[in-house]
Amino acid sequence: MHLVEFAFTKPHDAPELSGDVVLAALWSVCDPDDGMEHIRLHTSRAGARGAAFLLAPDEPSAVRQCRAVCRRALAVTAALSAWQLTCPAEA
Repeated sequence: MHLVEFAFTKPHDAPELSGDVVLAALWSVCDPDDGMEHIRLHTSRAGARGAAFLLAPDEPSAVRQCRAVCRRALAVTAALSAWQLTCPAEA
């Protein structure tokens, strides 16, 4: 199992969201192939930071899997449409 930290930033004028909303968005786009086991999340006025625990063959694969889940959540969740994934950064 691998731990991958992630972070989202949001525009200053975007409404704040509860951790439950962001967490639900992440879980809603997870597939069994993503290897997601657990997500911890903290929201703030700036966006959200979290840690994902993933089953993956190696650290680079876990980072790619986490990035893919985060991007899918941003793409399909209207409340997150203006947010950006800032970590893990593209290699």
